[in-house]
Amino acid sequence: MKRLLVAAAAIALSTQVALAQGAPSAPLEMKATGVPGKAEAIRTVKATFQVVSVDKANRSVTLKNAKGETQTFKVGPEVKRFDEIATGDTLAVEYQEGLALELQSAGDQTVAPEAVAVGERAGKDQAAGGAVAAGVRATVVVTAIDTANRMVVFQGPQGQYHQVKAGPKVQLEKLKVGDRLIATYVQAVAVALEKPAK
Repeated sequence: MKRLLVAAAAIALSTQVALAQGAPSAPLEMKATGVPGKAEAIRTVKATFQVVSVDKANRSVTLKNAKGETQTFKVGPEVKRFDEIATGDTLAVEYQEGLALELQSAGDQTVAPEAVAVGERAGKDQAAGGAVAAGVRATVVVTAIDTANRMVVFQGPQGQYHQVKAGPKVQLEKLKVGDRLIATYVQAVAVALEKPAK
C-alpha cells in the first residue's frame, strides 16, 4: 500500500509539472498493432527544469522551464532525498502515457476497474531520482464515432468520457457505437536530479 501511495503521489506531482509546462493535450492517436480489434498509443514528453529556489522548511521547490516561466511545487514526504535539491540544479522529467484498446466479444464479462502502481528510487550511490508507473484496466463503451475526423469517444466505468484519434491504419469502419473495449491505460514518470558541472 505504501508503494502504491508513493507512486500515486509521484504521478500526481510529475503530471502537474508536465501539464504546467505545456504537455500535449491533443487526444492520443491509436495505431494498428497487426492484431485484429486491437490498437495502441504511446506518447512521451521530456522536459528539463532549472531549480530556482528551495524552501526546506515548507518542502517546496520553484522550477523554471525553458520558456523562463516559473512555478512552485509542494514536495511530499515520499521524496526522501529532498535535502539534496539545491538552487541551480536541473530536474529532468520524462512523462509517458500509453493506451491499449481491444474489442471485447459480446459474450465476455465486463472488466471492472483494476489498478496497479509501482515505484523505484535511485540508490544512495546514484544521483537523486526515481521512476513510477501506474495503470488501470477496465471495460469502456464506445459512445460516438466521427469517421470524417477519425475521432472516437468512449465512456469509462465511472461515467467519464475520453476521446482518441484512430490512426490511418486502424480499421475504424469495423467499430460501432455501443461496442465494448478493454482499455488499459498507463502513466509512467522518471525524474532525475542533475547537479551543475563544477
